[in-house]
Amino acid sequence: MDTLQLWLLCTVFLAAKMWANSLVQGYCRLHYRQFVNPEDACWAGQVVGHSLPPVSQDHPLVERAARCWRNDLENIPMFLLVALGYGLVGGDRSWGAVYLGTFAIARVLHTLCYLAALQPWRFLAYLLGVGVMGMMAAHSIHLALAL
Repeated sequence: MDTLQLWLLCTVFLAAKMWANSLVQGYCRLHYRQFVNPEDACWAGQVVGHSLPPVSQDHPLVERAARCWRNDLENIPMFLLVALGYGLVGGDRSWGAVYLGTFAIARVLHTLCYLAALQPWRFLAYLLGVGVMGMMAAHSIHLALAL
């Protein structure tokens, strides 16, 4: 398996991680029967057989998952672009596996710590991911300049 294949696997894995975070939001809305959007409250009310009024703000776990989602959108696409560049300039598969695997693990840990409100662990997981991205970017630049 070459570096670009590893990149694709990591991309799908991180997408699945983000989808799982979305499922947390949906589950919480359904479980607690709290919907900000009036049309969602109306639909859910029809499903459960009684009226559900919309709420003024989401359940705290829904909001936390939404903030985690935004953090993913700030970090994952940037990493995947750097990782794609690493693969395109011929980055070593072994190092690619280390970079991609470590980043993926760091993002899973970040999500779990975010949802569970665990500091400083959330920050440390974030820092690990950013550090890996920086190292992979530097390695990519080195490879690109050596071409």
